[in-house]
Amino acid sequence: MYFQRNRSKTILHVLATLLLSAAFVATASAQTTESTPDAGTPQPWTPGWGILNERLNYSRSKIVWSVSATGKLTITYILVSALPTKLYQVGLTIFCTTFPATFGQFPVDTNAGNCIPNYLQGVNATAAAVELGVVLTDDVGTGSFTVVVGPIAAGTYNLEFDARDGAGCIVAGGGSDCLVDFQSPGPFGTTTQIVVP
Repeated sequence: MYFQRNRSKTILHVLATLLLSAAFVATASAQTTESTPDAGTPQPWTPGWGILNERLNYSRSKIVWSVSATGKLTITYILVSALPTKLYQVGLTIFCTTFPATFGQFPVDTNAGNCIPNYLQGVNATAAAVELGVVLTDDVGTGSFTVVVGPIAAGTYNLEFDARDGAGCIVAGGGSDCLVDFQSPGPFGTTTQIVVP
Protein backbone atom coordinates (compact mmCIF):
# COMPACT_ATOMS: atom_id res chain seq x y z
CA MET A 1 0.00 0.00 0.00
CA TYR A 2 2.81 2.42 0.91
CA PHE A 3 4.58 1.59 -2.38
CA GLN A 4 1.35 2.17 -4.33
CA ARG A 5 0.79 5.57 -2.66
CA ASN A 6 4.39 6.70 -3.32
CA ARG A 7 4.17 5.43 -6.89
CA SER A 8 0.93 7.41 -7.38
CA LYS A 9 2.61 10.53 -5.96
CA THR A 10 5.59 10.01 -8.27
CA ILE A 11 3.30 9.65 -11.29
CA LEU A 12 1.37 12.77 -10.25
CA HIS A 13 4.63 14.72 -9.87
CA VAL A 14 5.79 13.59 -13.32
CA LEU A 15 2.43 14.53 -14.86
CA ALA A 16 2.47 17.91 -13.12
CA THR A 17 5.99 18.56 -14.39
CA LEU A 18 4.99 17.61 -17.95
CA LEU A 19 1.92 19.85 -17.80
CA LEU A 20 3.94 22.78 -16.48
CA SER A 21 6.53 22.24 -19.24
CA ALA A 22 3.80 22.12 -21.86
CA ALA A 23 2.23 25.30 -20.46
CA PHE A 24 5.63 27.03 -20.52
CA VAL A 25 6.23 26.00 -24.16
CA ALA A 26 2.72 27.13 -25.16
CA THR A 27 3.22 30.47 -23.40
CA ALA A 28 6.63 30.94 -25.01
CA SER A 29 5.29 30.19 -28.49
CA ALA A 30 2.28 32.46 -27.96
CA GLN A 31 4.62 35.30 -27.03
CA THR A 32 6.72 34.83 -30.16
CA THR A 33 3.76 35.71 -32.40
CA GLU A 34 4.36 39.37 -31.54
CA SER A 35 8.11 39.35 -32.08
CA THR A 36 9.76 40.72 -35.17
CA PRO A 37 11.65 38.22 -37.32
CA ASP A 38 15.42 38.71 -37.27
CA ALA A 39 15.69 40.12 -40.79
CA GLY A 40 13.33 42.01 -43.00
CA THR A 41 11.58 45.26 -43.68
CA PRO A 42 8.78 46.03 -41.20
CA GLN A 43 5.84 48.13 -42.25
CA PRO A 44 2.67 49.09 -40.39
CA TRP A 45 -0.91 48.12 -41.12
CA THR A 46 -3.54 50.73 -42.01
CA PRO A 47 -7.32 50.26 -42.04
CA GLY A 48 -8.52 48.35 -45.10
CA TRP A 49 -11.08 49.33 -47.70
CA GLY A 50 -13.71 46.81 -46.61
CA ILE A 51 -14.32 47.21 -42.89
CA LEU A 52 -12.79 50.43 -41.61
CA ASN A 53 -13.43 49.94 -37.90
CA GLU A 54 -12.07 46.38 -37.40
CA ARG A 55 -10.25 46.19 -34.06
CA LEU A 56 -6.41 46.17 -34.16
CA ASN A 57 -3.50 47.56 -32.18
CA TYR A 58 -1.87 49.40 -35.10
CA SER A 59 1.23 50.38 -33.11
CA ARG A 60 2.18 46.73 -32.44
CA SER A 61 0.82 45.00 -35.57
CA LYS A 62 2.88 44.86 -38.75
CA ILE A 63 4.11 43.02 -41.79
CA VAL A 64 7.76 42.05 -42.09
CA TRP A 65 9.09 41.06 -45.50
CA SER A 66 12.39 40.26 -47.19
CA VAL A 67 13.61 39.06 -50.58
CA SER A 68 16.44 36.53 -50.82
CA ALA A 69 19.16 36.37 -53.46
CA THR A 70 17.46 33.20 -54.73
CA GLY A 71 14.25 35.07 -55.58
CA LYS A 72 12.16 34.05 -52.58
CA LEU A 73 9.90 36.49 -50.75
CA THR A 74 9.40 35.81 -47.03
CA ILE A 75 6.44 37.56 -45.41
CA THR A 76 5.30 37.54 -41.79
CA TYR A 77 1.84 38.93 -41.10
CA ILE A 78 1.48 39.98 -37.43
CA LEU A 79 -1.83 40.99 -35.84
CA VAL A 80 -2.05 42.18 -32.21
CA SER A 81 -5.34 42.86 -30.39
CA ALA A 82 -7.50 42.03 -33.40
CA LEU A 83 -10.76 40.16 -32.83
CA PRO A 84 -10.15 37.03 -30.71
CA THR A 85 -10.30 33.57 -32.32
CA LYS A 86 -10.93 34.96 -35.80
CA LEU A 87 -9.57 33.93 -39.19
CA TYR A 88 -7.96 36.63 -41.34
CA GLN A 89 -6.99 35.46 -44.83
CA VAL A 90 -3.75 37.17 -45.84
CA GLY A 91 -2.27 37.84 -49.24
CA LEU A 92 -1.13 40.42 -51.76
CA THR A 93 -2.72 42.85 -54.18
CA ILE A 94 -0.32 43.30 -57.10
CA PHE A 95 -0.88 46.37 -59.27
CA CYS A 96 -0.49 45.44 -62.94
CA THR A 97 -1.90 45.45 -66.44
CA THR A 98 -1.28 41.78 -67.17
CA PHE A 99 0.14 39.09 -64.91
CA PRO A 100 1.21 35.43 -65.14
CA ALA A 101 -0.97 32.65 -63.71
CA THR A 102 1.26 32.18 -60.67
CA PHE A 103 3.34 34.23 -58.24
CA GLY A 104 5.94 31.80 -56.99
CA GLN A 105 3.95 28.66 -56.14
CA PHE A 106 0.64 30.50 -55.58
CA PRO A 107 -2.16 31.03 -58.15
CA VAL A 108 -3.00 34.59 -59.15
CA ASP A 109 -6.58 35.82 -59.57
CA THR A 110 -6.79 37.61 -62.93
CA ASN A 111 -9.20 37.78 -65.85
CA ALA A 112 -7.40 35.39 -68.25
CA GLY A 113 -4.07 37.11 -67.54
CA ASN A 114 -5.49 40.63 -67.54
CA CYS A 115 -5.43 42.42 -64.21
CA ILE A 116 -8.86 43.27 -62.80
CA PRO A 117 -10.15 46.88 -62.68
CA ASN A 118 -10.94 48.17 -59.17
CA TYR A 119 -12.31 51.42 -57.82
CA LEU A 120 -11.54 51.57 -54.10
CA GLN A 121 -10.93 54.46 -51.71
CA GLY A 122 -11.27 56.93 -54.60
CA VAL A 123 -8.61 55.20 -56.73
CA ASN A 124 -8.99 53.48 -60.10
CA ALA A 125 -6.39 50.73 -60.55
CA THR A 126 -5.99 47.33 -62.16
CA ALA A 127 -4.68 44.62 -59.89
CA ALA A 128 -4.33 40.89 -59.32
CA ALA A 129 -4.89 39.12 -56.00
CA VAL A 130 -2.67 36.41 -54.52
CA GLU A 131 -4.01 34.55 -51.47
CA LEU A 132 -1.22 33.15 -49.26
CA GLY A 133 -2.69 31.79 -46.03
CA VAL A 134 -4.57 32.54 -42.84
CA VAL A 135 -3.83 34.17 -39.49
CA LEU A 136 -5.86 32.60 -36.68
CA THR A 137 -5.90 34.90 -33.67
CA ASP A 138 -5.80 33.58 -30.11
CA ASP A 139 -8.13 34.43 -27.21
CA VAL A 140 -6.74 37.99 -26.98
CA GLY A 141 -6.66 38.63 -30.75
CA THR A 142 -2.97 37.99 -31.40
CA GLY A 143 -1.65 35.80 -34.20
CA SER A 144 0.85 35.58 -37.01
CA PHE A 145 1.51 33.72 -40.23
CA THR A 146 4.81 33.36 -42.11
CA VAL A 147 5.06 32.24 -45.70
CA VAL A 148 7.91 31.83 -48.18
CA VAL A 149 6.84 32.57 -51.75
CA GLY A 150 9.00 31.46 -54.61
CA PRO A 151 11.14 31.36 -56.38
CA ILE A 152 9.55 34.38 -58.06
CA ALA A 153 10.36 35.56 -61.57
CA ALA A 154 12.92 38.39 -61.52
CA GLY A 155 11.36 41.82 -61.75
CA THR A 156 9.87 44.79 -59.93
CA TYR A 157 6.49 44.35 -58.26
CA ASN A 158 4.27 47.12 -56.90
CA LEU A 159 1.95 45.64 -54.32
CA GLU A 160 0.00 45.93 -51.10
CA PHE A 161 -0.21 43.39 -48.30
CA ASP A 162 -3.72 42.67 -47.06
CA ALA A 163 -5.74 40.82 -44.43
CA ARG A 164 -9.30 39.92 -45.33
CA ASP A 165 -12.38 39.78 -43.11
CA GLY A 166 -12.54 36.01 -42.65
CA ALA A 167 -11.20 33.26 -44.87
CA GLY A 168 -12.13 31.53 -48.09
CA CYS A 169 -12.03 34.33 -50.66
CA ILE A 170 -10.85 33.21 -54.13
CA VAL A 171 -9.96 29.68 -52.94
CA ALA A 172 -11.63 26.36 -53.74
CA GLY A 173 -14.19 25.41 -51.10
CA GLY A 174 -14.02 28.87 -49.56
CA GLY A 175 -16.54 31.56 -48.83
CA SER A 176 -17.26 34.81 -50.57
CA ASP A 177 -16.15 37.35 -47.95
CA CYS A 178 -13.45 39.28 -49.77
CA LEU A 179 -13.52 42.55 -47.82
CA VAL A 180 -10.13 43.80 -46.65
CA ASP A 181 -9.88 44.71 -42.94
CA PHE A 182 -6.21 45.78 -42.99
CA GLN A 183 -3.82 46.84 -45.74
CA SER A 184 -0.20 47.91 -45.94
CA PRO A 185 0.54 50.43 -47.15
CA GLY A 186 -2.70 52.31 -47.58
CA PRO A 187 -4.94 53.69 -48.84
CA PHE A 188 -5.62 51.48 -51.87
CA GLY A 189 -3.21 52.23 -54.71
CA THR A 190 -0.32 53.19 -52.42
CA THR A 191 2.26 50.49 -52.98
CA THR A 192 5.37 48.80 -51.67
CA GLN A 193 7.92 48.18 -54.41
CA ILE A 194 9.61 44.79 -54.21
CA VAL A 195 12.55 44.01 -56.48
CA VAL A 196 13.31 40.35 -57.09
CA PRO A 197 16.84 39.72 -58.46
